Amino acid sequence: MISSYLKIALRSLWNKKAFASINIFGLAIGLATCMLILLFVQHELSYDRFNKQADRIFRVTLHGRIGGNDINIAGASAPAGPALMRDYPGVEAYTRLNTSGTFLIKNGERRFLEERVIFTDSNFFNFFSIPLLKGDANSVLKEPKTVVLTKSTALKYFGRQDPIGKSLEMGTMGLFRVTGVCEDVPSNSHFHYDFFGSMKSVTLGDKWLSSGAHTYVMLRKGYPVEKLAAQMPQVVKKYIGPEIQEFLGMSYEEYLRKGDKFGFGLQPLTDIHLTSNLENELEGNSNIKYIYIFTAIAAFILLIACINFMNLSTAGSAGRAKEVGVRKVMGSVRQQLMAQFLTESVLVTLFALLVALGLVVLILPGFNNLAGKQFDLQSILNARMIAYALGGCVIVGLLAGSYPAFFLSAFRPVAVLKGSIQAGVKSGWLRNTLVTIQFVVSIVMIIGTMVVYQQLRFIQNKNVGFDKEQVLILHDTHLLGVKAKSFKEQLGNLSAVSSVTLAGFLPAGNSNNGTDGFLPENAENNITPYRFTTYQVDEDYLKTLGIGLALGRNFSRTFGGDSASVLINEAAAKQFGWKNPIGKRIRTIGNGTPESKRFYTIVGITKDFHFRSMHERIAPLVMFYGGDQYQLAIRIKTNDIPALLKTLEKTWKATSDNPFAYSFLNERFNKMYESEQRVGKLFGIFAGLAVVIACLGLFGLAAFTTIQRTKEIGVRKVLGASVLSIVSLLSKDFVKLVGIAIVIASPLAWYGMSKWLSDFAYKVNIEWWVFLLAGVLAVSVALLTVSFQSIKAALVNPVKSLRSE
Repeated sequence: MISSYLKIALRSLWNKKAFASINIFGLAIGLATCMLILLFVQHELSYDRFNKQADRIFRVTLHGRIGGNDINIAGASAPAGPALMRDYPGVEAYTRLNTSGTFLIKNGERRFLEERVIFTDSNFFNFFSIPLLKGDANSVLKEPKTVVLTKSTALKYFGRQDPIGKSLEMGTMGLFRVTGVCEDVPSNSHFHYDFFGSMKSVTLGDKWLSSGAHTYVMLRKGYPVEKLAAQMPQVVKKYIGPEIQEFLGMSYEEYLRKGDKFGFGLQPLTDIHLTSNLENELEGNSNIKYIYIFTAIAAFILLIACINFMNLSTAGSAGRAKEVGVRKVMGSVRQQLMAQFLTESVLVTLFALLVALGLVVLILPGFNNLAGKQFDLQSILNARMIAYALGGCVIVGLLAGSYPAFFLSAFRPVAVLKGSIQAGVKSGWLRNTLVTIQFVVSIVMIIGTMVVYQQLRFIQNKNVGFDKEQVLILHDTHLLGVKAKSFKEQLGNLSAVSSVTLAGFLPAGNSNNGTDGFLPENAENNITPYRFTTYQVDEDYLKTLGIGLALGRNFSRTFGGDSASVLINEAAAKQFGWKNPIGKRIRTIGNGTPESKRFYTIVGITKDFHFRSMHERIAPLVMFYGGDQYQLAIRIKTNDIPALLKTLEKTWKATSDNPFAYSFLNERFNKMYESEQRVGKLFGIFAGLAVVIACLGLFGLAAFTTIQRTKEIGVRKVLGASVLSIVSLLSKDFVKLVGIAIVIASPLAWYGMSKWLSDFAYKVNIEWWVFLLAGVLAVSVALLTVSFQSIKAALVNPVKSLRSE
């Protein structure tokens, strides 16, 4: 029986090659898109789940409100882990990670600047499931000045030699002994490091009011995290309350009454990558919204492809009506006919799957580039994925073929054989509904693509308060030591250089910044301080980056006392409530000790500029004079960049034997929005695919409609109808459907994109012309698709159309 179904199905598909090809190709595009999107989504959802105890691991985060400013920090107080384990039996273990910037690491002639360096507690490799290839997890990091390398890093520094027991020079921290080699950190981890140094090699602060380390706790099996979370207010009162009294001169209760707060959160390890966007994240994370968006896109594209199948199958029922009638007269029951048509449907989806796999193989490299992933063919062509794909195809085939099967098998043989069934007429309302749904989805995606690109263009063109063009950055100039200032002067004398600044802070990319509490000079002790971001800059900083002054003056070498001066931005002045703060003095809170409280005079106010992402509003900023030479920024005045780079490298090598590394400020700025750019590109591609699939279905449906109305067209031409009027007649019904789709899609798209834009503090307005343009595009594409078949039908000689009559 099954072999008979297959033979009939293959014969039917062969007899209708055009419709079958449209169905197979449309489904193949939908399936290929779904496979790639679901591969991406599966990888995103798998973050940190490779850890065997992932469900019991939580990150301790710091939250609060100080002086009207919210703080949400991924790190926690250094003493938090030990205290939680000591005070609460439900905490089985803790481990901490401490970042320390960039290191120049050497092994003889092999020397590299390394950013992926972390210091951890000794139980790190028992806590996280990163396998050790060499060394004992219980002892590799017990001693100071010991380090574990990843497999690829060990190969990079030691080649094929056994690195165990050998030493690496790690910047100014001296020699570290290699005690272990571990597997490279999996790609689906929320942190990626190559060097794991012993925490005993660094000094962690003992104050609770600071975020000294990224702290993770492992709960005992069966211990509910809610129980520990409920104890956090007591932890804060016990340990942070005394420090608030010490630093601010007020009790913890008084602190709370002023509207301020302080607390710890417990963040599930597996939630970090998709739901966390806190200060001081170890790496940039993704956003759960994008998972929802891309999952919806996959479902919508597959829905459009399935709608094509249903439309073309029901529309083509005229050619199968007599076949159904004859089969019923010969004794076939409805269940047998349904099985036959469902077999055809599943067969089409299996053919489509083969084509889809070929498409995936072809486009996987390009998809990796767009999505920022490293999927290989093994990710797709493995038993598990193929089993999922086959199962999915059978389900899609059964669902998409269910209505055509019910529809065709319901024909009454007497009516069919008399020719009184006009197949497709009764199902016209359904076909129209399905076409409308297709274009609703397509128009929503077109509008979404335009809004994403508008927002990205807004970010690129918005006045960010500094000039990011023609600024070249040299990294790790702190490695020059005392030579840094003379090196800066050498570069300033080059004809291709306009100005040079040494600074830890740059308003794009990673920067060496801090935070501190500030109060007006004469503020009472029980006043809550303002928490501001702080940076160290020199006198050429504003000039080099093109940052304007709103009031006062810049730092200058001619003022000997500028070490006790500060610049603040307009947001900080507003926070203090001062219209003209020039000459006013502020003091820092420091760590609470008298010697850490310093007084500074405000000498200038800079205009506000975006020193963080546009997802955040411009925060208050205090700039100190000198003291940090982490990076060097150069404003250039030449178009011959290669020649300038050659000169800079030569000057660098004459000053230092350290590696020469550079970047451009505008590139660093753009990199902050990589995620949005990636989403924009993927959204645009998927929107295009949705339109293509919809048009394939529309093309097939238009072809069927013109065949059904061939004689009507012939009669109209005999009666004098023009080609234009016939084309208009055949096209208007489809255009009406697209018009209805525009009306439905517009509010849906507006709502969805408003939600997406809500993540930005600075954003575009969704203008009316976006909806108009999307509608015009949809109507134009529909007209072009339908007109080809309409014009072809209108040009046929009416004699040929009517000769059978």
